[in-house]
Amino acid sequence: MNKFTILTVLLGLLFITAACSSEKSDTANQTQQADTDSTLQEAPDFQVTTIEGDSVSLEQSMADNKPMVVYFTASWCPICAKNWPVLSEVYPDYEDKLNLIAIGIDPTDTKDVMTKLAKEENFKFPTTWGHPQIMVDFGVESQATTVGINRDGKIAFQKNKTALSEQEYRKLFDQLVSQ
Repeated sequence: MNKFTILTVLLGLLFITAACSSEKSDTANQTQQADTDSTLQEAPDFQVTTIEGDSVSLEQSMADNKPMVVYFTASWCPICAKNWPVLSEVYPDYEDKLNLIAIGIDPTDTKDVMTKLAKEENFKFPTTWGHPQIMVDFGVESQATTVGINRDGKIAFQKNKTALSEQEYRKLFDQLVSQ
């Protein structure tokens, strides 16, 4: 083969790889809305104890026929600090319709650290301390990530490392409870 043919083949492969990567990224960022969509990923089961001493699990949420929102957080996270008051504002309107748990991802965020933080920031939502393995199980790569799980235990949406407005949370929560 001459140099031009090799270069053309390599550029074609590069283009195809970039297009596939972009398509996967776009698909991962889209909010899934249909329960019947077989492409939705199964959420991993987990069980945690909140700082108040209550047990929370995905299995129990599914048994109660309630969707679940998992918010991955860290005490030192500036983006999370923007989401806490919004979640505290929105969650009380939905607590009878869906379950929410804020899961600390940093092992140094002990029960004492998260209890103090929840009190100082006036959290109105269930919170637990450092459980980095749950983050890994979900395939989440950063704090300030919100994951919505529908009644079938499938991941309906995932908003990575972002601060969401009250309206954005309400829209996501409404989609979950209406499915």
